[in-house]
Amino acid sequence: MYATIGTVKGNTVFTSDTSLERYDGKKVVITVLDDETQYTTVSDEKLFALSNSLINQNMEAYRELAK
Repeated sequence: MYATIGTVKGNTVFTSDTSLERYDGKKVVITVLDDETQYTTVSDEKLFALSNSLINQNMEAYRELAK
């Protein structure tokens, strides 16, 4: 699993994260934040905790992607 940030414009997600190229063709789940505040840097531990929480809350979406 991998997490990054980007901006949605139309039906495209823009990011400057070039390491995404290695995931070309992979299925993704996109979580859109309604929050308009600036991004802040968080520790890996906090990021993993948040990510695990989102995965648990959206388990059905991940099951559909696995099909």
